This record gives sequence, structure tokens and C-alpha cells, in this order.
Amino acid sequence: MRHVLVLAALLPAAAAAETHRLKPTVGHATFAVRPPVLTVKPGDVLESESLWGEWYEKPGAKWPGEVGPIAIEGAEPGDTLVVEVLKVRPNRDTAVSTQGGRFGALVPDSRTAFLNDPFPTGRYVWRLDRQRMTGTVDLPGSRMKSVTVPLAPMLGRVAVAPSGEEEFGGLWPGPLGGNLDASDVREGTTVYLPVYHPGALFYFGDGHALQGDGEVCGSGLETSMDVAFRFGLLKKRAIAWPRFEDAEHLMVAGSTRPLTDALRIAFVELIDWLVADHGFDKADAYQLVSQVAVVRVANVVDPVYTVVAKFPKRYLPERVASSARPGVRLADVPWTEAEKVLTPERVVVLPLGAAAKEHGPHLTLRNDEILAEYYAGRVLAARDVAMLPTLTYGFYPAFLDFPGSTSLSFETQRDAIAQIVRSVARHGPRRFYVLNTGVSTARPLQATAELLAQEGIALHFSDVLQIGKAAEDAVREQEYGTHADEIETSMVLYMRPGTVRMDKAVADGGGASSGPLTRDRGKGGHFAPSGVFGDPTLATWHKGEKIVEQAVADLLAGIDALARAPVPPGDPRSPVEPAVREAAPRTP
Repeated sequence: MRHVLVLAALLPAAAAAETHRLKPTVGHATFAVRPPVLTVKPGDVLESESLWGEWYEKPGAKWPGEVGPIAIEGAEPGDTLVVEVLKVRPNRDTAVSTQGGRFGALVPDSRTAFLNDPFPTGRYVWRLDRQRMTGTVDLPGSRMKSVTVPLAPMLGRVAVAPSGEEEFGGLWPGPLGGNLDASDVREGTTVYLPVYHPGALFYFGDGHALQGDGEVCGSGLETSMDVAFRFGLLKKRAIAWPRFEDAEHLMVAGSTRPLTDALRIAFVELIDWLVADHGFDKADAYQLVSQVAVVRVANVVDPVYTVVAKFPKRYLPERVASSARPGVRLADVPWTEAEKVLTPERVVVLPLGAAAKEHGPHLTLRNDEILAEYYAGRVLAARDVAMLPTLTYGFYPAFLDFPGSTSLSFETQRDAIAQIVRSVARHGPRRFYVLNTGVSTARPLQATAELLAQEGIALHFSDVLQIGKAAEDAVREQEYGTHADEIETSMVLYMRPGTVRMDKAVADGGGASSGPLTRDRGKGGHFAPSGVFGDPTLATWHKGEKIVEQAVADLLAGIDALARAPVPPGDPRSPVEPAVREAAPRTP
């Protein structure tokens, strides 16, 4: 099911789409046909929450059950329900993980007998920092007395009412969905479920702030979630097992025992999907899946096990892979397709973000690349641009005192980008936009723009101190900072929280002085031994959401302005000429 089909299903209802808010009061222990608690139309959004109850607060208490059912107008048996997961965020400050007894992958249960005694029962209460998206747990019997890890919120249970008159126990996964415990059911994933009854009758619950593959001990970090979904329908498009789709993969969840049969279900359905919707011959799909697919063992603790088979979307036919987006990644097409894309009217976008530059002890060296790739994805989804691969090296002289950091010279960055642009411009385009994620890179970019303007090429670039600034000013708490600080860390908490180690974040770089950041006070420059300039301890994903969304809007406005801008006169030079003409001096 390509996204284009989902969008087509939603379009008729788009004009009348509503947002519904549901405060659940009753949880169900089974998935079954019941009167709906709410009825929505295709295209509508539901904002709600999973249930909290005594189970989370004291050992042995009753599970609160799942929310639902939600009826979708027009859903009929033989359709496919489309559920876009827009939001899954913890709404409590604790999560519980239980283990031992006769529940878990490594202990005996009613279906798997062992001679040894049951493993001692345990109940771990994790402390959640919902702003920084981390979880901390005490390890009283270990040398390391506690640990803090990044969260990855998900929903363990999404389901429709099962076929016939069956009541399907909430602990079970199956063709209806159910207790899949698949960590792929998270923000940004679209879930496809078969429809067995009028209205589909959708249920959800079982929030996990984090869960490892297999759910080996029998539970994730169990807590309640604020959620949002958008619903759609694929009419007369029946599927046999739950399917997922995100930006990178097509996925199918198969559930049964033994584990090998769950794997077979998932892969057979995945191959059928590739054949039915993406133009593959079955034998060819079997071969390709066998070489490039990825497997997630979602759970090996429930009454039946769940395996998720994942097919990388980069191996889909080009027309399918790009059909959900107006833009084109040039790296993903052959030159014959690039020739059709690279027209004089097309804006070509070059993401620029360092993959080897320090960002304090809490962010990775490739932090700027993460920003650049995220922005590239958002631009591709919104504008008909040609996207070049991300350039991961640039002029970053202020960070060389920190191991792993690299920098080109001013002239090398200036000339490298000019040569990249000239290489593309010779085939038609004259408008280029650099998704710039650095501060020091702006000066050589300006020099590049002045060089290229003499050659009939308009090059614009984003200013990281300006895009998103209105939102930054509204949420900023720190008194100073521009690097690995409150703002930048908040953005990455929103974009890719799993890469942020908030337990390592420190405020640093006060008493600002000119020069590069340094770890040695005696060297001169700006003393910041952590590599941080600002206070990342104030960062939250809520701030990041506001900043990033404003920044994306500003980027799109900049690209739109470039698309309307006149192109200067001149002809592009060859990218391989040995000498670079200096820009003519500007008159005051």
C-alpha cells in the first residue's frame, strides 16, 4: 500500500476533516464487537490517551485495559483501515517493568516447561524525564547503581475487532493486530489493519516508553501515553496481516508459535505486498527480500510470538518510491531520470551538515548531518525540488581542539560547493539552495554565491541564526549560547531523540570571548571544556517542536523566494577548471 493510495483515500474527506478529543474512562480486556465510544470519518484526527490504572501503582493489580472501539464511517469488511500514528508521548513521570515468575522469554510458562524453578519476580520503576525524553532506573544489585537511557515511545496494542463473533484476549496478537508489542508502532508510522466488521472498530493501548526487541523479560517500560491518530480507508483492499510503513521500510507483522512460523507469515505477506502493489514478480521478490530484508523479533513472551519483516523502501521501483513525495533525491535515480528532472526551472537543494564536528558530550559528532537530513526530508515532502546528497564536510575552524572534529579551509569549502553547483548547472538548473546548518559555513557560502552570480547562477542559503528565530525567542530560557545549547539540543530531541544523551548534558561556555572553542584555558579563545556554548540542560522536545516547525516554514519560504527570483546573466564555468576567478569587488 503506497502512501499515494492512502492520500487518495483521504482526499474526499479532507475538506470536512475534524479533530476529535476523547478522554477514555473505560478499558476493555478483549478486542471484540461493541458499541463504539466514538465515530469518526476518514481523514479525521483523534487526540486521546491510553489508560492508567492500579496495575502501574501496585504489584498484582488489574490491568486497565485498552481504549475503544473507535468506529470509522464507511469501513466495511474487505477494506483496509489506515491509521497514521501522529503522536505517542508519555504523560506520566514513571514507567513500570515487571519480570520473573512464569512470564517472559527466559522462564518456564504454561506452554514451555522447564525443570528449574521460576525466576524471582521483580518490579522495576523507571523515572521518566518527559522533557528530555530519558528514563532512569536503579540497579541496586549491580556495580553501576543506576542507568539513564533515551526513550523511544511506542504502542504495544493496536487492533480492530476480530472476525466473526470472537472476543480476542488483550494479551494476544494476531491478524487483527492486538498485542503485537512491535516497537515500529511509533510516531511517524502508518499502520494498516484488515477490516472484519462495519466501522472497523479500532482499539489502542499498552504504551511503552521503551522496549527492546523480543520484550524478553515480558514487559517494556509500561506507562500511559498521549496519542494522536489520523484515520483513512483503502476501499476493497483486503490484507491478511497487519502492515506498517514508515519513511524507510514496508513492514508486515506475523504472529504465531513457533517463532519460525511467525517469520514465515510475515515474509509471505511481505512478498505478496511487493507483488500486488509494487510490480515485482514473485520469484524476483523472493530473491530480493532474501538479500535485503530486515527482521525484528517483536515479542517472544505473548501467547503467540510476533515477527516483523521489513523491506527497505530504497529498493522499490523509482516511480513508486517517489510517488509519495513531490521532490526527487538525485542519488536514488539513474542519470536518465536525472536528465528529466534537471530543468532550468527546477530548484536544486544541497544539504550541508557536518558529520565530524563536536557537539558536546551529549550530542553526536554527526549532529549537523542529522539536522540537514531531517530538513532535506521535510523539503522533499513539500516542494518539487531536486535534492543532492548531503555534503558532510565544511568550514568549521572553531572546533578543532576537540577530537573527531574536522574542517575544510574557507577556500576549499567555497570552491567545493561552487564545483558541485557548476557540475549540475551545466545540465540546466540555475537556482540552487543550500540547507546550511552551520554558523561558520555562512561566510564561504556567501563567497560561493558571489562567484556563481557572475556565471548566471543564483545560489541562496539558509542562515541558522535566522531560521526558526521567532520560535527560538519565544521559548529560550538560557542567557547565552549558540552551539550544542538549549536550542540545538531541543531541536534534536524533537527530530531524533534517540541520539541525545541528556544525562551527559552540561551548561558551559559562560564568559564568552572571541576565538574558537577550546579545552585549554591557556590557549586563548573561548574556554568551554565540554565543547558546549550554552545550557542544553534546559532543552525539551516541546521547545524543539516549535523551533523546528518554524524553521521548516522559513526554509520553504526561502526556497519559494528563490524559485521566483530572476537568474543573473552569465554562463556556468566548467567545474574542473584549475583556477577560480575571484569575485569582483562590490561597490559600496
